[in-house]
Amino acid sequence: MDGERNLAELKVGDEAVIGRINTTDDKILKKLMALGVLPGMKLVLLQKFPSYVIKVGNTRIAADDSIARSIVVVKK
Repeated sequence: MDGERNLAELKVGDEAVIGRINTTDDKILKKLMALGVLPGMKLVLLQKFPSYVIKVGNTRIAADDSIARSIVVVKK
């Protein structure tokens, strides 16, 4: 594994492990946690445009750019 980066820096098809959620917005943090976007979870970036779509477990989640940049990952 290499260093930390935000989700927006990944390429489509990349797999990574969520390291942390970097936001001061409690609403975003609670929403991501409720959707299972938690540190230690594996994710796959499925698409980047028109919105980011990630797969975490069996859940697919669409996120805008600001949310994608708040998800800090470690690439596998």
